[in-house]
Amino acid sequence: MSVQQKKAREAALWALYGMDVTGQLVPKAAEGFYPISSDLDDELTEVWHDVEARVHGVVEELPRIDDEVQRVSPRWRLERMAVIDRNILRLGAWELFNRQTPAIVVINACVELAKEYGEQNTPGFVNGLLDQICKDHGIQISSE
Repeated sequence: MSVQQKKAREAALWALYGMDVTGQLVPKAAEGFYPISSDLDDELTEVWHDVEARVHGVVEELPRIDDEVQRVSPRWRLERMAVIDRNILRLGAWELFNRQTPAIVVINACVELAKEYGEQNTPGFVNGLLDQICKDHGIQISSE
């Protein structure tokens, strides 16, 4: 995974998190995030189009994504999940359905985000649910 893709994925997570916390999970809300994030990290201007694509993709497909995440997590309602966990899963599910990045890369990147921002059990939780989404939708995880 390139450093730029990592930055784009992380910034998209920040945006989704902020939008979720404020109850503003709508495409226009991402625009307000750009000045804040570019002040924090100058390199984000280089990958902003990737950040926007991820955020807009998740927001546009939110009902489908949330239904999928809820379906693979029957014992833990979406609204009861930690905000960071929920948004890592949303981002990962969107990328898996988008199929522009190999599933193994998406899952590993989301697990890394979970390790950095989540609780102790978040990486395993994220890995298990994204793996189940792949299995249920015939998304090949590895080339073997």
